[in-house]
Amino acid sequence: MNFRRNITAIAVTLLILIGMGIWLISQGNIAFGSSMIGAAIGVGLVRYIEMKKIREMEVQGLNPYDERIVFITGKASHLTLTISILLAAGFILIGSVFGPELQVNPYNFLGFCLAVLILIYVAVYYRYSKDN
Repeated sequence: MNFRRNITAIAVTLLILIGMGIWLISQGNIAFGSSMIGAAIGVGLVRYIEMKKIREMEVQGLNPYDERIVFITGKASHLTLTISILLAAGFILIGSVFGPELQVNPYNFLGFCLAVLILIYVAVYYRYSKDN
């Protein structure tokens, strides 16, 4: 994906998130709508800073996309997938043993699982980044 299409895709996604946040605020869900708008603005700022650093590296003649990054990302993704499969199997086993005693909203549970998966990926990525 070239640079201009990448920027366009990010901008469209962030605008959709901000639009959804405004719609949620208009529907009365102020907390979730404002947090969605804040998260979209935060992601936009982080992406802007990241792209600025990449452009500075390219101006200096450095390659920001070297093989080491691809290797570390691959190892981190593989270990994250393995850990998430083991955690899912553990949750399924616990849920099947204790059954209806645990009443959980499935959407909240999926959100927590996604958050844990992202935290595991970030931790594993930085661990492999220090090793290599």
